[in-house]
Amino acid sequence: MNSMYGLGMSGAGSFVDTFFGNSSNSTSGSSLMSSLGDLKMIQTGAYKKAMKAYVAQQKSATDSDAESISKSGTADSKISLSNLKSSAQKLYQASNELKNAKYTGDAKPEDLLEKTKNFVNQYNNTLNSTKSMNSYSILQTAVWGTEQMNISEGLLNKVGITIGENNTLSLDEEKFKAANMSDLKSLFSGSGSLADRVSQKASTMYNQSANQLAVNQGKMTYTMYGTLI
Repeated sequence: MNSMYGLGMSGAGSFVDTFFGNSSNSTSGSSLMSSLGDLKMIQTGAYKKAMKAYVAQQKSATDSDAESISKSGTADSKISLSNLKSSAQKLYQASNELKNAKYTGDAKPEDLLEKTKNFVNQYNNTLNSTKSMNSYSILQTAVWGTEQMNISEGLLNKVGITIGENNTLSLDEEKFKAANMSDLKSLFSGSGSLADRVSQKASTMYNQSANQLAVNQGKMTYTMYGTLI
């Protein structure tokens, strides 16, 4: 399945570094802390656990945080990992359908409505799947995924997509159908677009959940670079 995402196991570690903007392990902490500075990303659930897991690496935990931090390293269940793997696969597919849709010529916003609704639904499903996870790497990917939405929030609002307090998306269909095609193209079309970046995040989560399932079953082990052998 990993090949369908254009990612072999051996490339997973370097892909994650590129997606996170990390050039080395020494810069990963500062990069993560910068992202976590946005309060919308750490209000509840997975984002709070991700922050606590990060803080735990920097200083001694307080008694009140000890349990949450401890759970950040607890192995996730087969059901949780399988659900995330499935939702990430669907998000990957939805993102690429939107990324590769027609945005020129006689294309109209309503032609993209169903693809966008699917994209929003699959994004929300995947994000919600991460909120029951304990894996720090998966939580970190979820945090960085929400940052991609926050970066594009202004343009998303212009086409009728809003980010809620729990970081999930909602779509105003009437506002979407009245949107400018140029804004939709800027958001979703081609390499480097929001849809492209989300598909990359989904691919990462798919690989992370699949890898962790394998590790939990004793089939493989991680290398120091985060790949499996």
